[in-house]
Amino acid sequence: MAVMNNWDLKDVNNSVYQVRGSHPEQYYVVSDLGASFGTTGLNPGAKGNLHEYRRSKWINGVSAGFVDFNVPSSPGLGYIFDTPEMVRRLGLVWLGRHIPVSDARWLGSLLARLSQDQIRDAFRAGGYSPADVEEFVQLVERRIQELNRL
Repeated sequence: MAVMNNWDLKDVNNSVYQVRGSHPEQYYVVSDLGASFGTTGLNPGAKGNLHEYRRSKWINGVSAGFVDFNVPSSPGLGYIFDTPEMVRRLGLVWLGRHIPVSDARWLGSLLARLSQDQIRDAFRAGGYSPADVEEFVQLVERRIQELNRL
């Protein structure tokens, strides 16, 4: 979610299904990626926004074997008047913090298996312009490399 700046991390959008039987498995399901590729926090007008995605700070820091992502970030001051939403969103900020570097590298190694064409196809399917597709591809690849360098 941090790689994509997906800040809409409500429980209803994310699930883990446990399959029982002789070969138990877990399936991780993300059902809503609409708040991705824009800002790192609650800002409905900046979804799928190349400029916001490019300028976003997605890693706050790395120390003692852990990485703190800036996704989801705290909601803007404009939400101070919507106290329930502000409180709910502040309760999600912990999700991107204190992630073991080894886990982040593991994810980077999986994402590094994606080809440029696969990443490009995802953005083309999302209806982005050819120029935006190419820049998004470069930005996503840069973030994957950052994970692998942690």
